[in-house]
Amino acid sequence: LKQLSGSRRVESCIPCLRHNAIRMLERERSRTPAPAPPRAAGVALDAVAMGEHGAFWGFKAARTAANFGFGAAKTALRATADRTERGIGPNPLASVFRVAEDAICAAHVVTNVSQDVAQAATRASLQTARSGLEATGATEGQLLRMAMGEEAADSVMVVLKMVQQFCAPLADVPFHRLLSAASAWTAAQQAAMKESERLGPAPVMMTLPDNSERWLRFAAATFSATFMAGLLDGVSIAPALRARQAAAQGGGTAELALASAAVQGRVSVLAFEQRGANDFVPGYMVAVDHEVGCVVVALRGTSSASDALVDLVCEPTTIELGGVAGQAHGGMWRAAQRLAEPLAELVKQGIAQLQEQEGVDRRRTVILCGHSLGAGVASLIGALWRDQAMIPARADVQCLAFACPQVLDAGFALALCNHTTSIVLGDDLVPRLSLRTVQDLREALLRLNQPQAFGLPESCSTDSVLELAGRGAASQAEVAQVHARLRAAGARADSGRLFPAGRIILLEEKNGRMLAREGSHEDVDELRVTPNMAVSHMPASYLQAVKAAVADVPVSVVMQTAGLGSFL
Repeated sequence: LKQLSGSRRVESCIPCLRHNAIRMLERERSRTPAPAPPRAAGVALDAVAMGEHGAFWGFKAARTAANFGFGAAKTALRATADRTERGIGPNPLASVFRVAEDAICAAHVVTNVSQDVAQAATRASLQTARSGLEATGATEGQLLRMAMGEEAADSVMVVLKMVQQFCAPLADVPFHRLLSAASAWTAAQQAAMKESERLGPAPVMMTLPDNSERWLRFAAATFSATFMAGLLDGVSIAPALRARQAAAQGGGTAELALASAAVQGRVSVLAFEQRGANDFVPGYMVAVDHEVGCVVVALRGTSSASDALVDLVCEPTTIELGGVAGQAHGGMWRAAQRLAEPLAELVKQGIAQLQEQEGVDRRRTVILCGHSLGAGVASLIGALWRDQAMIPARADVQCLAFACPQVLDAGFALALCNHTTSIVLGDDLVPRLSLRTVQDLREALLRLNQPQAFGLPESCSTDSVLELAGRGAASQAEVAQVHARLRAAGARADSGRLFPAGRIILLEEKNGRMLAREGSHEDVDELRVTPNMAVSHMPASYLQAVKAAVADVPVSVVMQTAGLGSFL
């Protein structure tokens, strides 16, 4: 160009040419999507992430071991020198020990500095590798996707992110201080509950729904294995004997499970899914109960890693029922959506079977039941059935949810009261466990550990609360006030709160008897930290409580009959 037109003329055109070329390149880039990063880059990023975690814990373990080893050596040398000097006074041998101790101190310092330098270099190298891989568009989770599939891997990544965000504020609090704060919070909760009982209105006694024990046994049967289903009645050989007898009569897996759970009478099983073909599909059983004359849909509680994933994907998700928007437990709502239609078809078959057998076309009852995860999914399926009219209008759908998790916001939970009953035993943690209540617990512990950082007085500190609680009933009101103050100061978030579905019946032991009283959202709005919070959740505990409440006999009588001892 310079030869044809002259160098000056070309040089004057270069800026314009460059500008036009850049514009053309940008237009081409906008029309051509960026290539997806290769899977290998994501796998490499996962390896870097594992290296970061491994380096952190490896250096931490090495530092702990070094501190322990050098500390033990210094202590031994110092003690030996002191003992020698006490025996014969200052002497050359004691001096040698002192010099050796100083040398070990110096070596300890050098070792710590070397570990710090090595850790910093390792962290910088891994961070550089991470930055380079992220610049290519690589994302974490490729190893999980290869092992578990896209949906499960994405869910695990979400859960890990939630856990990291939850734990970050607690990282600087020593573990023993967290335990002390938890003890103080337990004392504050107990004082608040006692004050509420003393000053509040008299409880409203309730009657459990008909056949509650039977529906709980159906829920236990969904665990399928003879041992798991049989644990409903405690540790005994009786479930195995019942299952053996059912097998001798030609029963299949479903019949063995029903026998293990002691479901008596004639039952025709339409479907028994022990493990769903996809993620977010818990096990279930659909059966025609000829003894009661209804169709039973029982959902299984948590019994596998896949089930646990449904539990852990607990971030509230926006849903719509009856044209109204609200929130539900993300993982359980997904499970309910996948099961609602196929289970509705099975229910229709069961209703048709009952009508054909009896030769009468009358209103039928459909029972949805489950324990824990199964209870939560069952209650949401019931809501979907009614919202989308999946079940014939002449069928009466009732849901009995034992230990129902927090699955719906306050408005939706109350809207299900006419067909869903959630039964909660004692201090069971699951009906009180959600992302929001766990965050509330974290905030309460942080405020007890360092109240001044949150603008609270020293009377709200861990040591002050424990001292007040140690005085007994005389200081109960003061400790309850600390509980209310901590809740008002940020230990309770208002948004994103979920509750068990429907009306709530609380089973509580009072003076040796199991009482069923009307519950409210306030009763399950806070995670109670007590020794019984996990034991109370077990299906066997629920069975004994239901039997004691229905028979109106002392709990000890029921426990002696079961041979289990006290479960509370």
